[in-house]
Amino acid sequence: MEEGVKSVERALQILERVSLAKNGIGVTELAKELNMYKSTIHRVLATLTHLGYIEQDPETERYKLGYKLLEVSSRLLNNLDIRREAMPYLQELTDLTNEVVHLVVLNKGQVVYIEKVEGTETIRMHSRVGNRAPVHCTGVGKAILAYLPEAQVREIIRQYGLEPHTPKTLSTLEDLLQDLQQIRERGYALDDEENELGITCVAAPIFDHTGSVAASISVSAPTIRMQPQRIEQLAQQVRKIGLKISARLGYRGTL
Repeated sequence: MEEGVKSVERALQILERVSLAKNGIGVTELAKELNMYKSTIHRVLATLTHLGYIEQDPETERYKLGYKLLEVSSRLLNNLDIRREAMPYLQELTDLTNEVVHLVVLNKGQVVYIEKVEGTETIRMHSRVGNRAPVHCTGVGKAILAYLPEAQVREIIRQYGLEPHTPKTLSTLEDLLQDLQQIRERGYALDDEENELGITCVAAPIFDHTGSVAASISVSAPTIRMQPQRIEQLAQQVRKIGLKISARLGYRGTL
């Protein structure tokens, strides 16, 4: 490996490890965990700090992420057409439901949250913009899987498995495929405490101009508020908003 490429790899490894340290991390810890010389760590940190990607706490001398990364990540989010086109409709859905609304895309066999709009109702969830989640036990994940070729679905499950997140998580491929068929028939996906106990999510797909599934949206609420009549009402609202966003992306079909 060329030295320049190796230096970039080291920098990214350090950057990723620093990102996991909520209260910062020191040079000794980094050197030990990444199996690098302290001199190398110091040199890379100095460059990243100079560029603004890393900051050092003057009191603890520990390193943490710098605001430059937020600036770069914001540019990435702003350049996502789906997010930009969807934002007004996500707010519309939040206003209609007063619940948490999510927008996700599929990336490397998992869903990535690219937007989250909080409702007026209080709810505690693990979701956060930038977080990844499995496809098999989330409403947003299943809403996307339902419109992928079955061979692709099988390959994703082969790679990532069907890890149970709660006792209600679908545990076999056959059960999942049957659920995906039901999603296609009714036009929306349901996560009935399959990912988080006490949380129910209703999700719908978003299609692009080619008719391919491009993303999905969901409304999440405490299960205690999600009675059958409420779920049906939310399902219709989520489907409607999903089609509005799809139309903005050039989709001309119906769901």
